[in-house]
Amino acid sequence: MSTYANSVDPPDLGMLPTFRRLLRLWREQWKLGVFGLSCSLVYTLISITIPILIQHAIDNSIDTSHHQHRQALWPYLAIIVGLATARAVIAFNRRFATARIGVRIEARMRELLYQAYLRYPRAFYDRHATGQVLSRATNDLYPIRYFIGWGLVQGMQSVMMIIGAGIVLVLVDPRLTLYAAVSLPPIGIVANRFGHLVSPISRQVQARKGDVTEAADEAVVGIEMVQAFGREDDVSGRFGDRAEGVRAAALRQAGVEAQHVPGLYYLPALSIAAVVFFGGRAVIHGDITIGEFVLFETLLLQLVWPLEAIGWILDLAQRALASAGRSFGWLDGIEPLPEPANPRHLPAGPLGVRFERVSFAYGGEVDVLHDLDLVVEPGEIVAVCGPTGSGKTSLLNLLPRFYDPTGGQVLVGGVDTRDVPIAELRRDVALVTQRPVLFSVPLRENLTAGREDADWDEVLAACEAAGVSAFGPNLPDGYDTLIGERGINLSGGQRQRVALARALVAGARVIVLDDPLSAVDTLTERRLVTRLRPALEGRTVLVATQRLSTVALADRAVVLLDGRIVESGPPADLLRAGGEFATLFGDEVIAA
Repeated sequence: MSTYANSVDPPDLGMLPTFRRLLRLWREQWKLGVFGLSCSLVYTLISITIPILIQHAIDNSIDTSHHQHRQALWPYLAIIVGLATARAVIAFNRRFATARIGVRIEARMRELLYQAYLRYPRAFYDRHATGQVLSRATNDLYPIRYFIGWGLVQGMQSVMMIIGAGIVLVLVDPRLTLYAAVSLPPIGIVANRFGHLVSPISRQVQARKGDVTEAADEAVVGIEMVQAFGREDDVSGRFGDRAEGVRAAALRQAGVEAQHVPGLYYLPALSIAAVVFFGGRAVIHGDITIGEFVLFETLLLQLVWPLEAIGWILDLAQRALASAGRSFGWLDGIEPLPEPANPRHLPAGPLGVRFERVSFAYGGEVDVLHDLDLVVEPGEIVAVCGPTGSGKTSLLNLLPRFYDPTGGQVLVGGVDTRDVPIAELRRDVALVTQRPVLFSVPLRENLTAGREDADWDEVLAACEAAGVSAFGPNLPDGYDTLIGERGINLSGGQRQRVALARALVAGARVIVLDDPLSAVDTLTERRLVTRLRPALEGRTVLVATQRLSTVALADRAVVLLDGRIVESGPPADLLRAGGEFATLFGDEVIAA
């Protein structure tokens, strides 16, 4: 079997590869990114310039008379007010640009995941609960948006501010700058320890959120069974356990943050205290001017937020990288259904189907099909029968290539299904299941989902053959009636009939029917079989069923038992033979 069908889940990407992938997405928004970084650079330069102007204003005016003092200050005040106004405008533009980057990258990742979900094989969905799949395209993306849209640029701006202010401080007084830097080593130690501890917990929080989404999805989708069997308390308890897992992981994360983030806020205050003490003494001894002392204190106060922001940004980064690592792990590690390297096209005209020594197992486990051989001639209708678990659905799922056989080959029109482009194969192999999925669009659009350009007369003919015409026109808005989620406002039998009509409208040359009339009463089923037979003329059909009235569609029936064909022939002959087929359906004949 191809590796995509039985491979284990890939591990989440490491921190560095995940960060590189995020940067690649960030570079797709490079114009906004450059604009945002430019705004951050100008913002930093203005923030450093204002304290320098304050220093010059104090030092140039402190020894003048009162009148000269006011004249000396006015130009400085005007420039400072102008720069502060410009800084406010730049801050707005920077935030607006970076917020757009975050939203766009979040949308881009959601798009990548959704496109990947559409390409992944059925084996992927066999292994993963719906809630986990949805969580990676919802919950996991919010931390990424906040980090990319705010944290990343804010982090770069903080670094620029620390470097720029540091250069100015060193030029003013290197020794006092050394005192001011007393808190930097402890900040580095605390920040490193914080990142090391919070990273695995952030991943646990995101995984637990996926568990909660999974539990909620199962409860909502299966609400009928939950209520019918009185399982509300059990389902509520299971959801509560999952929610408790999120709470416990989030509390552990909050505990780590409580231990480390306050320290990252406190340590910069040590630098201010050191400058107040040593800088005050330097002013008294005449080593620096009052203006230079004010410059030091003003710049240090402006550095408090960038230094404190390290903790916040590290927290955002850990959350974002944990979330992105989970998502990129799926994007990079799950192999989509492989397209053929040298594609071949299906021939024109009716298509025959051939299974040659086909074996199949789910996920590399025990085979459910064993060296199976079956030939379906072009235009022939074959019923695939057998007890539950005999392999009927597995056999049919190989035709539209939901899975690849572990052994042998499946041929449509003489071409191996693995050699046909997937889109082309599925245009010519239509599928109807016993639990069909309808879309939340009008009935008309559900009927033409397989061929949007279908002539309406063709659609009506298919509706007549499939029995949709018996209820379609009577819906509130006829064929324009909006079908609820999963076709909830239709009965099970009506949904099956819509799916049958949809397959007929699609114009596929091979039709796969997996117990397509199981939700229809016997009388209606017999009427539908009579109508469907002419509509299927010229098409190759495989129909899996456990009802003799549906077998009446078929020219020939085959009986599967433990993944092997044990009988084959016209249904009437198999009944008379008294073998496995008669065992399956003999009671129905007697009852009839």
